[in-house]
Amino acid sequence: MPRKARFFLASAIYHVYSRVARGEYVFDEPGEADEFVRIVRDVRDLDGFRILAWCLMGNHYHLVIRTGEVALWRSMARIQGKVSRGYNRRHRFFGRLWQSRYKARIIDTNDYVRQVVAYVHLNPVSAGLVDDPTEFERSGHGALIGYRKAKLVDPSEALLGFADGSGQDTENYLSWIRAIAEARWLSDGLETLPWWVDARHVDEIAVPGRHPKARTFDGRDPPEFDNQLEFTEFARRYYLVSGFRLDDIRSSCRNPRLLEGRIELVTLAVGRNGYRCRDVASFLCKDPGSVTRWLRFGICQQREDSAFRERLISLERIINQGGSNEGNAEMDTMSQC
Repeated sequence: MPRKARFFLASAIYHVYSRVARGEYVFDEPGEADEFVRIVRDVRDLDGFRILAWCLMGNHYHLVIRTGEVALWRSMARIQGKVSRGYNRRHRFFGRLWQSRYKARIIDTNDYVRQVVAYVHLNPVSAGLVDDPTEFERSGHGALIGYRKAKLVDPSEALLGFADGSGQDTENYLSWIRAIAEARWLSDGLETLPWWVDARHVDEIAVPGRHPKARTFDGRDPPEFDNQLEFTEFARRYYLVSGFRLDDIRSSCRNPRLLEGRIELVTLAVGRNGYRCRDVASFLCKDPGSVTRWLRFGICQQREDSAFRERLISLERIINQGGSNEGNAEMDTMSQC
Protein backbone atom coordinates (compact mmCIF):
# COMPACT_ATOMS: atom_id res chain seq x y z
CA MET A 1 0.00 0.00 0.00
CA PRO A 2 1.21 3.59 -0.53
CA ARG A 3 2.29 5.59 2.47
CA LYS A 4 -0.04 8.10 4.00
CA ALA A 5 0.26 11.48 2.30
CA ARG A 6 2.55 13.98 3.97
CA PHE A 7 1.15 17.51 3.71
CA PHE A 8 3.52 20.44 4.16
CA LEU A 9 2.82 24.02 5.10
CA ALA A 10 5.10 26.90 4.09
CA SER A 11 6.21 29.35 6.83
CA ALA A 12 5.25 26.86 9.52
CA ILE A 13 7.15 25.57 12.55
CA TYR A 14 8.07 21.88 12.65
CA HIS A 15 9.70 19.63 15.21
CA VAL A 16 11.93 17.32 13.17
CA TYR A 17 13.59 14.20 14.55
CA SER A 18 15.62 11.30 13.23
CA ARG A 19 17.61 8.45 14.76
CA VAL A 20 20.66 6.56 13.51
CA ALA A 21 20.08 2.95 12.46
CA ARG A 22 20.82 0.42 15.21
CA GLY A 23 21.21 3.31 17.69
CA GLU A 24 24.94 3.67 17.04
CA TYR A 25 26.54 6.78 18.54
CA VAL A 26 28.05 8.04 15.31
CA PHE A 27 27.98 11.73 16.30
CA ASP A 28 30.21 11.09 19.29
CA GLU A 29 32.97 10.09 16.88
CA PRO A 30 35.66 12.75 16.23
CA GLY A 31 34.57 15.34 13.68
CA GLU A 32 31.14 13.86 12.91
CA ALA A 33 29.15 16.38 14.97
CA ASP A 34 30.97 19.30 13.32
CA GLU A 35 30.26 17.83 9.90
CA PHE A 36 26.56 17.47 10.74
CA VAL A 37 26.41 21.11 11.87
CA ARG A 38 28.18 22.27 8.70
CA ILE A 39 25.76 20.41 6.44
CA VAL A 40 22.65 21.66 8.26
CA ARG A 41 23.99 25.23 8.15
CA ASP A 42 24.67 24.98 4.40
CA VAL A 43 21.21 23.60 3.63
CA ARG A 44 19.61 26.20 5.92
CA ASP A 45 21.32 29.00 4.02
CA LEU A 46 20.47 27.45 0.65
CA ASP A 47 16.78 26.77 1.35
CA GLY A 48 16.06 29.77 3.55
CA PHE A 49 14.53 28.12 6.60
CA ARG A 50 15.14 29.27 10.20
CA ILE A 51 16.18 27.11 13.14
CA LEU A 52 14.54 27.92 16.47
CA ALA A 53 16.15 25.06 18.43
CA TRP A 54 18.47 22.15 17.81
CA CYS A 55 20.21 19.38 19.68
CA LEU A 56 22.56 16.73 18.35
CA MET A 57 22.86 13.68 20.57
CA GLY A 58 25.16 10.74 19.92
CA ASN A 59 22.61 8.77 17.92
CA HIS A 60 19.82 11.18 17.00
CA TYR A 61 19.01 14.82 16.38
CA HIS A 62 16.21 17.28 17.01
CA LEU A 63 15.55 20.40 14.94
CA VAL A 64 12.82 23.01 15.36
CA ILE A 65 12.47 24.63 11.94
CA ARG A 66 10.42 27.49 10.58
CA THR A 67 10.09 26.62 6.91
CA GLY A 68 10.48 29.04 4.03
CA GLU A 69 9.16 28.51 0.53
CA VAL A 70 11.21 25.33 -0.01
CA ALA A 71 9.26 22.28 1.12
CA LEU A 72 10.51 20.63 4.30
CA TRP A 73 10.91 17.25 2.58
CA ARG A 74 13.45 18.69 0.14
CA SER A 75 15.59 20.28 2.86
CA MET A 76 15.56 17.16 5.03
CA ALA A 77 16.39 14.91 2.06
CA ARG A 78 19.42 17.09 1.40
CA ILE A 79 20.54 17.05 5.03
CA GLN A 80 20.13 13.34 5.67
CA GLY A 81 21.50 12.38 2.27
CA LYS A 82 24.63 14.52 2.60
CA VAL A 83 25.29 13.35 6.17
CA SER A 84 24.82 9.70 5.21
CA ARG A 85 26.99 9.82 2.10
CA GLY A 86 29.79 11.68 3.88
CA TYR A 87 29.81 9.33 6.85
CA ASN A 88 29.77 6.23 4.67
CA ARG A 89 32.60 7.56 2.53
CA ARG A 90 34.82 8.49 5.49
CA HIS A 91 34.24 5.19 7.31
CA ARG A 92 33.92 2.90 4.26
CA PHE A 93 30.52 1.94 5.54
CA PHE A 94 27.91 0.35 3.26
CA GLY A 95 24.23 0.54 4.06
CA ARG A 96 21.84 3.09 5.39
CA LEU A 97 22.86 5.45 8.17
CA TRP A 98 19.38 6.50 9.30
CA GLN A 99 16.84 4.22 10.96
CA SER A 100 14.08 5.58 8.70
CA ARG A 101 13.04 8.77 7.00
CA TYR A 102 12.81 11.70 9.39
CA LYS A 103 9.75 12.25 11.59
CA ALA A 104 8.13 15.65 11.92
CA ARG A 105 5.16 17.35 13.57
CA ILE A 106 3.76 20.79 12.94
CA ILE A 107 3.79 23.11 15.96
CA ASP A 108 0.76 25.36 15.66
CA THR A 109 0.16 26.90 19.09
CA ASN A 110 2.27 29.41 21.03
CA ASP A 111 2.49 27.15 24.07
CA TYR A 112 3.72 24.25 21.95
CA VAL A 113 6.38 26.49 20.38
CA ARG A 114 7.70 27.33 23.85
CA GLN A 115 7.47 23.74 25.00
CA VAL A 116 9.25 22.24 21.99
CA VAL A 117 12.14 24.76 22.10
CA ALA A 118 12.65 24.01 25.79
CA TYR A 119 12.21 20.26 25.30
CA VAL A 120 14.83 20.06 22.54
CA HIS A 121 17.39 22.00 24.55
CA LEU A 122 16.71 19.88 27.66
CA ASN A 123 17.39 16.62 25.79
CA PRO A 124 20.92 16.16 27.19
CA VAL A 125 19.61 16.84 30.70
CA SER A 126 16.83 14.26 30.44
CA ALA A 127 19.41 11.79 29.04
CA GLY A 128 21.59 12.33 32.13
CA LEU A 129 24.54 13.72 30.18
CA VAL A 130 24.61 17.10 31.97
CA ASP A 131 22.84 18.81 34.84
CA ASP A 132 22.58 22.19 33.10
CA PRO A 133 21.80 22.49 29.35
CA THR A 134 24.41 25.26 29.13
CA GLU A 135 27.09 22.59 29.63
CA PHE A 136 26.10 20.80 26.42
CA GLU A 137 27.75 22.37 23.38
CA ARG A 138 25.82 20.57 20.63
CA SER A 139 22.58 22.49 21.02
CA GLY A 140 21.18 25.99 20.59
CA HIS A 141 20.59 26.69 24.28
CA GLY A 142 23.88 28.50 24.89
CA ALA A 143 23.26 30.79 21.92
CA LEU A 144 19.76 31.72 23.12
CA ILE A 145 21.09 32.95 26.45
CA GLY A 146 24.15 34.66 24.95
CA TYR A 147 26.62 32.16 26.39
CA ARG A 148 27.87 30.86 23.04
CA LYS A 149 28.07 32.03 19.45
CA ALA A 150 25.15 30.75 17.41
CA LYS A 151 26.06 27.83 15.12
CA LEU A 152 22.62 26.98 13.77
CA VAL A 153 19.92 28.63 15.85
CA ASP A 154 18.52 32.09 15.09
CA PRO A 155 18.25 33.63 18.59
CA SER A 156 16.07 36.59 17.58
CA GLU A 157 13.62 34.31 15.76
CA ALA A 158 13.56 31.73 18.55
CA LEU A 159 13.06 34.24 21.35
CA LEU A 160 10.08 35.82 19.56
CA GLY A 161 8.09 32.89 20.90
CA PHE A 162 8.87 33.99 24.45
CA ALA A 163 8.20 37.70 23.98
CA ASP A 164 5.49 39.29 26.13
CA GLY A 165 6.27 42.97 25.65
CA SER A 166 8.37 43.23 28.79
CA GLY A 167 11.72 43.00 27.02
CA GLN A 168 12.57 39.97 29.17
CA ASP A 169 12.56 37.40 26.36
CA THR A 170 15.65 35.51 27.58
CA GLU A 171 14.36 35.39 31.14
CA ASN A 172 11.00 34.13 29.89
CA TYR A 173 12.79 31.42 27.92
CA LEU A 174 14.70 30.33 31.02
CA SER A 175 11.44 30.23 32.98
CA TRP A 176 10.05 27.80 30.40
CA ILE A 177 13.22 25.74 30.60
CA ARG A 178 12.71 25.39 34.35
CA ALA A 179 9.02 24.59 33.94
CA ILE A 180 9.55 21.94 31.24
CA ALA A 181 12.38 20.39 33.28
CA GLU A 182 9.73 19.51 35.87
CA ALA A 183 7.21 18.16 33.35
CA ARG A 184 6.39 14.48 33.71
CA TRP A 185 6.50 13.87 29.96
CA LEU A 186 10.04 15.23 29.48
CA SER A 187 11.71 11.81 29.62
CA ASP A 188 8.92 9.89 27.91
CA GLY A 189 9.07 8.61 24.35
CA LEU A 190 8.72 10.89 21.35
CA GLU A 191 5.21 9.68 20.50
CA THR A 192 3.90 10.81 23.92
CA LEU A 193 4.99 14.44 23.57
CA PRO A 194 1.99 16.81 23.77
CA TRP A 195 2.31 17.99 20.17
CA TRP A 196 2.80 14.43 18.83
CA VAL A 197 0.27 12.40 20.77
CA ASP A 198 -2.83 13.46 18.79
CA ALA A 199 -1.41 12.51 15.38
CA ARG A 200 -3.54 9.97 13.50
CA HIS A 201 -0.56 8.23 11.86
CA VAL A 202 3.25 8.39 11.89
CA ASP A 203 3.44 10.31 8.60
CA GLU A 204 1.13 13.14 9.66
CA ILE A 205 3.03 16.42 9.28
CA ALA A 206 0.12 18.79 8.72
CA VAL A 207 -3.63 18.20 8.87
CA PRO A 208 -5.48 19.50 5.78
CA GLY A 209 -8.67 20.18 7.72
CA ARG A 210 -6.79 22.17 10.34
CA HIS A 211 -4.22 23.69 7.97
CA PRO A 212 -6.16 24.50 4.77
CA LYS A 213 -3.08 25.80 2.95
CA ALA A 214 -1.27 22.47 3.35
CA ARG A 215 -0.15 20.83 0.12
CA THR A 216 1.50 17.60 -0.94
CA PHE A 217 5.21 17.89 -1.65
CA ASP A 218 4.57 18.50 -5.35
CA GLY A 219 2.01 21.23 -4.63
CA ARG A 220 -1.34 19.46 -5.01
CA ASP A 221 -4.39 19.89 -2.83
CA PRO A 222 -5.02 17.16 -0.19
CA PRO A 223 -8.16 15.62 -1.77
CA GLU A 224 -6.19 14.62 -4.87
CA PHE A 225 -3.90 12.32 -2.92
CA ASP A 226 -6.16 9.34 -2.24
CA ASN A 227 -4.76 6.36 -4.19
CA GLN A 228 -4.96 3.10 -2.23
CA LEU A 229 -4.12 0.57 -4.96
CA GLU A 230 -1.48 -2.08 -4.44
CA PHE A 231 1.54 -1.05 -6.49
CA THR A 232 1.37 -4.12 -8.73
CA GLU A 233 -2.16 -3.09 -9.73
CA PHE A 234 -1.07 0.51 -10.21
CA ALA A 235 1.80 -0.65 -12.46
CA ARG A 236 -0.52 -2.96 -14.43
CA ARG A 237 -2.87 -0.07 -15.15
CA TYR A 238 0.07 2.13 -16.13
CA TYR A 239 1.15 -0.51 -18.68
CA LEU A 240 -2.34 -0.60 -20.16
CA VAL A 241 -2.54 3.13 -20.87
CA SER A 242 1.03 4.42 -21.21
CA GLY A 243 2.30 2.75 -24.36
CA PHE A 244 5.21 1.16 -22.48
CA ARG A 245 5.60 -2.57 -21.81
CA LEU A 246 6.45 -3.28 -18.18
CA ASP A 247 8.87 -6.05 -19.04
CA ASP A 248 10.78 -3.53 -21.20
CA ILE A 249 10.84 -0.95 -18.41
CA ARG A 250 12.04 -3.62 -15.98
CA SER A 251 14.75 -4.81 -18.36
CA SER A 252 18.43 -3.81 -18.28
CA CYS A 253 18.13 -2.00 -21.61
CA ARG A 254 19.29 1.64 -21.47
CA ASN A 255 17.28 2.84 -24.43
CA PRO A 256 16.45 6.58 -23.99
CA ARG A 257 12.80 5.90 -24.72
CA LEU A 258 12.63 3.33 -21.92
CA LEU A 259 14.33 5.80 -19.58
CA GLU A 260 11.46 8.18 -20.30
CA GLY A 261 9.03 5.45 -19.28
CA ARG A 262 10.92 4.75 -16.06
CA ILE A 263 10.97 8.42 -15.13
CA GLU A 264 7.28 8.73 -15.94
CA LEU A 265 6.25 5.68 -13.92
CA VAL A 266 8.39 6.63 -10.91
CA THR A 267 7.10 10.21 -10.92
CA LEU A 268 3.51 8.97 -11.06
CA ALA A 269 3.98 6.26 -8.44
CA VAL A 270 6.25 7.92 -5.88
CA GLY A 271 5.89 11.60 -6.64
CA ARG A 272 2.15 11.79 -7.21
CA ASN A 273 0.70 8.74 -5.46
CA GLY A 274 2.88 8.13 -2.42
CA TYR A 275 4.33 4.68 -3.10
CA ARG A 276 7.65 3.89 -1.45
CA CYS A 277 10.82 4.27 -3.50
CA ARG A 278 12.15 0.92 -2.30
CA ASP A 279 8.93 -0.89 -3.27
CA VAL A 280 9.01 0.60 -6.74
CA ALA A 281 12.72 -0.21 -7.07
CA SER A 282 12.10 -3.82 -6.03
CA PHE A 283 9.28 -4.23 -8.52
CA LEU A 284 11.32 -2.72 -11.36
CA CYS A 285 14.43 -4.70 -10.38
CA LYS A 286 16.38 -1.44 -10.13
CA ASP A 287 18.67 0.11 -7.57
CA PRO A 288 16.78 2.45 -5.15
CA GLY A 289 19.34 5.15 -5.93
CA SER A 290 18.33 5.04 -9.59
CA VAL A 291 14.66 5.34 -8.67
CA THR A 292 15.41 8.34 -6.45
CA ARG A 293 17.38 9.97 -9.26
CA TRP A 294 14.53 9.41 -11.74
CA LEU A 295 12.10 10.88 -9.21
CA ARG A 296 14.15 14.06 -8.83
CA PHE A 297 14.36 14.44 -12.59
CA GLY A 298 10.63 13.80 -13.02
CA ILE A 299 9.65 16.33 -10.36
CA CYS A 300 11.75 19.00 -12.06
CA GLN A 301 10.36 18.08 -15.47
CA GLN A 302 6.81 18.15 -14.10
CA ARG A 303 7.37 21.67 -12.85
CA GLU A 304 9.06 22.99 -16.01
CA ASP A 305 7.41 21.02 -18.86
CA SER A 306 3.67 21.63 -19.20
CA ALA A 307 3.24 18.82 -21.74
CA PHE A 308 4.85 16.30 -19.38
CA ARG A 309 2.72 17.58 -16.50
CA GLU A 310 -0.50 17.30 -18.51
CA ARG A 311 0.40 13.77 -19.60
CA LEU A 312 0.94 12.77 -15.95
CA ILE A 313 -2.41 14.26 -14.97
CA SER A 314 -4.17 12.41 -17.80
CA LEU A 315 -2.45 9.08 -17.02
CA GLU A 316 -3.20 9.43 -13.33
CA ARG A 317 -6.87 10.11 -13.95
CA ILE A 318 -7.24 7.05 -16.21
CA ILE A 319 -5.26 4.80 -13.83
CA ASN A 320 -7.33 5.84 -10.84
CA GLN A 321 -10.53 5.26 -12.81
CA GLY A 322 -9.53 1.65 -13.44
CA GLY A 323 -7.60 1.64 -16.71
CA SER A 324 -8.45 -1.25 -19.06
CA ASN A 325 -8.96 -4.98 -18.62
CA GLU A 326 -6.45 -5.83 -21.32
CA GLY A 327 -2.98 -7.01 -20.44
CA ASN A 328 -3.84 -8.98 -17.28
CA ALA A 329 -2.14 -12.09 -18.60
CA GLU A 330 1.20 -10.39 -19.08
CA MET A 331 1.15 -8.90 -15.60
CA ASP A 332 0.16 -12.24 -14.05
CA THR A 333 2.93 -14.16 -15.80
CA MET A 334 5.78 -11.66 -15.35
CA SER A 335 8.62 -13.44 -13.59
CA GLN A 336 10.40 -12.20 -10.53
CA CYS A 337 13.88 -10.68 -10.88
